[in-house]
Amino acid sequence: MAATSVRPKWASLPTDARAYVERRLGSPVTAAVDCTGGFTPGVASRLLLADGRHVFLKGMSSDHPFAPQYADEIAVTSVLPDGVGPRVLWWAMPEDSDGWWWLCLEDIPGTVPVLSPDSADTVMALAAVEQAGKLLTPSPLDSARPITELVGRWLTGWSTLAAQNPDDLDPWAAGHLSALAGIEEKWQQDAAGKTLLHWDLRPDNMLRREDGSVVIIDWSYQNQGAAWIDPAVLVPHLIMDGHSPADAEAAVSHLPQPDDPDVLTAFAAGIGGYWEKSSRRPNPPGVPFLRAHQVRAAAATRVWLRHRTGWV
Repeated sequence: MAATSVRPKWASLPTDARAYVERRLGSPVTAAVDCTGGFTPGVASRLLLADGRHVFLKGMSSDHPFAPQYADEIAVTSVLPDGVGPRVLWWAMPEDSDGWWWLCLEDIPGTVPVLSPDSADTVMALAAVEQAGKLLTPSPLDSARPITELVGRWLTGWSTLAAQNPDDLDPWAAGHLSALAGIEEKWQQDAAGKTLLHWDLRPDNMLRREDGSVVIIDWSYQNQGAAWIDPAVLVPHLIMDGHSPADAEAAVSHLPQPDDPDVLTAFAAGIGGYWEKSSRRPNPPGVPFLRAHQVRAAAATRVWLRHRTGWV
């Protein structure tokens, strides 16, 4: 897949950082394939060790603004049950590793699935989402917070834009800005639940194994809530991969859904406003492609919203 982040290469890391990792691995690193996917600027490298093992290493210096997200990922990934996510080999906190967060995982050979209509990848990705929802209810993470505590504050983009009244909004969004702001928080009334949520489901947070099965990766948020939320998060990405809104909804219809369809419409408004607002911000350090992704996601979610609301 195309590069989406600017990550440091294994060979460019400080000597002390590489030495610590090799001590933990118990073997020198003889080769590294540095990954470029994702939207965080930390180390992400597939390492070949002198003893023949392969591992996948993620890491970031604790003084980077994104570092707290690595702490969250370690907390979540380390408690995932078998059948959900990659297997954790070891992790380290900055106080134990000269100022770095490290997460060492099994190396899973695979590629990013393509979630297009009639794709076998789509079927297997949805099977992975279904299994994760079942195995993560109730949440195995005691520190997981209600999703409304953090995400609820994020999904208020239309209200922010209504106050700013930008002149470059999509005409449909501009014409319904007040109505979108009026519904964007109503999904929270049906958001409570005991499921540990990924929250950031999208194709590049998945890997298609050689046998065709899909594993969900990059568990970076300590959120729990209603089981319908993760399937709903995936809908705009299905649209971006070629599904119509109706077909995208049909694809996830066997997964948990809110009892009130207006709740799903409100969630679509919330996530669409989040991307619409976020896409206008400057790029974070080391992540030059994030805003362009959010522009595409916002456009796909507008298509979904037009379908759900029927507003012309």
